[in-house]
Amino acid sequence: MNPWSVFWRQGHSTTFGDYFKHGYDGAVASWWKSHVEALGDNASVLEVGCGNCSLLPVFVQSGKRGRYIGVDLASVEISEIARAGLDESGIEVVLHGETPAEEVPEEDASVDIVASVFGIEYSDLERSLAEVQRVLKQGGKLVTLLHHDASVVTSMSRRALDEYDEQDLESVIAALLTISTARDETADLSKLKNNPDAEKAREEINRLAEKYLSNTDPDTANATMFELMTNALKFFKMMGSSSEERQRFIGSLGSEHRASRERFGQMVRVALDQGGIEQLEVKLADLGFTNTRVDVIYTNNEILAWELCTEKQLPH
Repeated sequence: MNPWSVFWRQGHSTTFGDYFKHGYDGAVASWWKSHVEALGDNASVLEVGCGNCSLLPVFVQSGKRGRYIGVDLASVEISEIARAGLDESGIEVVLHGETPAEEVPEEDASVDIVASVFGIEYSDLERSLAEVQRVLKQGGKLVTLLHHDASVVTSMSRRALDEYDEQDLESVIAALLTISTARDETADLSKLKNNPDAEKAREEINRLAEKYLSNTDPDTANATMFELMTNALKFFKMMGSSSEERQRFIGSLGSEHRASRERFGQMVRVALDQGGIEQLEVKLADLGFTNTRVDVIYTNNEILAWELCTEKQLPH
């Protein structure tokens, strides 16, 4: 399964998950609000790499009517945050999940603005930018926030990648499977402690919990494995559940942990340095974009993203 599908199916409203539980705010919201306010009524907005409609809430809150189109390679849906006020907003929503940015299923020259927050750079930019140029109306804008190689996001992603310990993950999975099998063989739950294999597995879980949960210092703690062990311990509340439910829990624990590693890896790989941005500007010029502007967006005095705005050139 696409690692981002695993993420979005958990109901997150933005790329940053629990860090922005109620939708984007701060620097991202201010940036997007300024572009929404400049739109005319009944505008068509296309979000590339939309996730669960990350930019829809601000559009709804603006009071403007129009059409929102979301495109994402992952399996996505409208988040609860994005649904708030949507029915009364007069905004039509069209969501294209499991759809590449390189093949947008919209008509030529039908969109007023294409927006992307940490999304379009995951695609083949040669092809996806050509698609943006195709669907934009003359004079339409492409506005994006792109991963910056020196941003706080990229720094956190690199740190997270360093924190993964595949051997300890395998030990957690093996120990939980051993306990679950012993539970299947023991009708009386109170007698489970008499099973030597289950007791050894429980001790292994306790050892790893102590290893990763005892350190809560944000500067030195292993947040990635802390989260894994916190979730793993939830297994012991499921001892009365069916064998199938326990097996499903253990399987999802491993798959979601590995999917998060892949997401962090992708975030690092797509981050752009100054040279990458300059190459992107050349691509845009070759496609007929004009008035291209690139800035750096900051949050709490740290780099958050590259900001890139450009327009589809009007005919002479």
